[in-house]
Amino acid sequence: MKRMKLLMALLVTAFVSLASQTVSADNSMNYVVSPQMPDNQIDKTLGFYNLKANPGASQTLYVTVQNVASKDIKIHIETGSAGTTATGSVDNVMAADKVKELPVKMGDLLSVEHPDITIKAKTSVDVPVKFTMTKQKVTGLIAGGLRFSEVDDTSSVTNNNAIQTKLAYALAVMARQSDDLPKPKLDFGGAKASQVDGQNVVKLTFNNVTSTFVNRLAVTAKVTDNKGKTVKKFAQSMMQMAPNSTMNWAMQLQGKAFKAGTYHVATVAYYSQNTNGKYKAADGTKYNYKQTFKSTFTLSANQAQKLNRTDAVQNAANHLPVWAWIIIVLLVIVFGLVAFIILWFLKMRKPNLAIFVLPAKWWRKMTHKAEK
Repeated sequence: MKRMKLLMALLVTAFVSLASQTVSADNSMNYVVSPQMPDNQIDKTLGFYNLKANPGASQTLYVTVQNVASKDIKIHIETGSAGTTATGSVDNVMAADKVKELPVKMGDLLSVEHPDITIKAKTSVDVPVKFTMTKQKVTGLIAGGLRFSEVDDTSSVTNNNAIQTKLAYALAVMARQSDDLPKPKLDFGGAKASQVDGQNVVKLTFNNVTSTFVNRLAVTAKVTDNKGKTVKKFAQSMMQMAPNSTMNWAMQLQGKAFKAGTYHVATVAYYSQNTNGKYKAADGTKYNYKQTFKSTFTLSANQAQKLNRTDAVQNAANHLPVWAWIIIVLLVIVFGLVAFIILWFLKMRKPNLAIFVLPAKWWRKMTHKAEK
């Protein structure tokens, strides 16, 4: 019964999460973004900027934005630096507060004089973007990008009276001062009990301590309690980390309650997938690099109780909404009626069948009426 309630709670939580999304997006974009490659582009076959520049050098990049719609559109342009999301993907224009520890920020090296432009129907505009390489010496990559968003000023505004946008397109911008790139390396920042989107998680922190990408990252982790009992196992592959970035990887407990005590976390990370790689993962995939990490964290009774009390899945399991109970009751009634009708017809055809234990006179009377 407890597992049934947890399953129902997970479904309810997922439904509510989807229903509460406030971001609106069209199925297709009304514009196409195309970078014009400069002479210092390292590989001109790429669909993004990969520049090599001397310290302090400045240049103007041009990005063509084509309006493919039959109406005028407004585009907003943002600059930013690359970071890593909690799900292991690179966000080329990450929120400034999440990349504040970067030694050099691409968002500071890019500037757009007119961040809001209007493009006439079926026409295109070349947007100038100024790029200035930092004067300090950098070994490795500086990563970030440009985000192009269609502004929809006819839709309802948010509580902050901000203009709402539709789908956005992020154009990556990478730059380096030399051809040499450092070898990727991870640092483990430890594990802790936490919550993400109102659900209990064990959060693992990975730091890319090099100025290069960590590609094809695969992580397996196992959490055990002080008695050696497995609390949670989780694995994820095909991840990527931006240079000098942090990933707060979350292992969801899916309704499982935290208990007071000490927890042990064993983690294995593989990255840089290569068919001739030195290290082989459990699924047979080979990688150039492998690192193992171990960590512990301790929860007091008060800490565990506080996390469990605010866990959405546990709360949903214990306190399902009225509409969920109505659906459950209706399903039980429907299945009950179907089962009763099937058994009824079986009993009518075979009165001696031991399905319903009722007086024989009653069954003879009912079958006699049915034959008439």
